[in-house]
Amino acid sequence: MALPAVSLAPASSAAIPVTVAAIRRSIRLVLRTPALLVAPVAQSLFFLLVYSGQLGTVGSDYLAGGSFISFLLPLILLTGVATGAGAAGALVLGDVTSGYLDRLRLAHGTSAPFLVGAAVAALVAVTIQMVVTIAGAALIGYRPQSWSGTAAMLLLMLALGLAVALLSIAVAIRTASAASTNLVTLGVFGLSFFTGVFAPVDELAGWMRAVATVNPLTYIVDAAREVASGATLSAAPAVLAILATLVGTGLAACALALNHVRRNR
Repeated sequence: MALPAVSLAPASSAAIPVTVAAIRRSIRLVLRTPALLVAPVAQSLFFLLVYSGQLGTVGSDYLAGGSFISFLLPLILLTGVATGAGAAGALVLGDVTSGYLDRLRLAHGTSAPFLVGAAVAALVAVTIQMVVTIAGAALIGYRPQSWSGTAAMLLLMLALGLAVALLSIAVAIRTASAASTNLVTLGVFGLSFFTGVFAPVDELAGWMRAVATVNPLTYIVDAAREVASGATLSAAPAVLAILATLVGTGLAACALALNHVRRNR
């Protein structure tokens, strides 16, 4: 039985209520699933405690008096975003494998509201996770230069989280495989460690410095450190271009995945 054509944009006047309902459903699923919410928070707090506890004194030697926790926090948030935003793919994968997404598409003529719901729910989870992580950092000595700078850092991370959520959704639709969907999270998580994790990129040596220089996540981490510290954002155009490219790639990947489903089911 051929399914109706799939569109990224809802066609009916009921699109907004359907999208709101889909968002509420996805948020409830995330909040009720510890693996999607608690695990990323626990991971972030674990890394924060271990790294700051073991390397805090060493880090102060090359940060010119700056706080090592402040230097480390953007990287910790980024790794948490990589894990938490993957909840979007997990939610969509469950609907794909159960056939629920196909039934919703038949009923409403489009699956877009339900993909939006998964992405928004993942961003809500990421926001909660980051707030808890910052609170944990404050308990062990983190003192922000300004709360506006901290808010700007969170917005940068949310933009990255949107890209990760979209990519994980696209892979979930295209492959209907948990192993493949998890590769998006693992890929971003792995790349985060090829940035200036414990030291500025200029302090790295050899191949690691070369890899960090071409790694797009390096510029996102550095921009987060700059806005959080109140420093001048030295590479604003590059960071905005990277984030726009990642989000655009995620949207295009979702469109291609939906078209693939339409042609093959």
